[in-house]
Amino acid sequence: MIFSKRHKHLTKEETQSHIGDRRTHLANERTFLAWIRTAISIMAFGFVVEKFSLFLWIDKKLANTRFASALELSNLFGVFFIGLGILISILAMVRFVKVEKEIETNTFKPPIVLDIMCGIIFLILSILVFYYVFNWHNILLVAL
Repeated sequence: MIFSKRHKHLTKEETQSHIGDRRTHLANERTFLAWIRTAISIMAFGFVVEKFSLFLWIDKKLANTRFASALELSNLFGVFFIGLGILISILAMVRFVKVEKEIETNTFKPPIVLDIMCGIIFLILSILVFYYVFNWHNILLVAL
């Protein structure tokens, strides 16, 4: 809807003045695609974590031990990362449309809050995943 009305009947002079505007729209699209790639990567990571715990359950080496709760935690982490990827893709779409409208009305101001919030969330998740992977190494050593 927004896109069908953009630059339809421009004169040659107006077309020349909108070249920078097109570059801005393309930059917004590249940013959107980068967020989507990030969301897909996070969902893929969650899928791998969840399937790894399923593999250990099928193998039944850890299913009846005191580490069974760690397998449930692995399932939870996997589902959480898949949900986080879905949330990021939705936020990316909302941000894309919002920035697109701001570019059209020439009122764009860079949103810093979302970037800082995502950075803090990724830092916390990185620390949790590092701790989790470190404990999995110990769990596998004990099980073998």
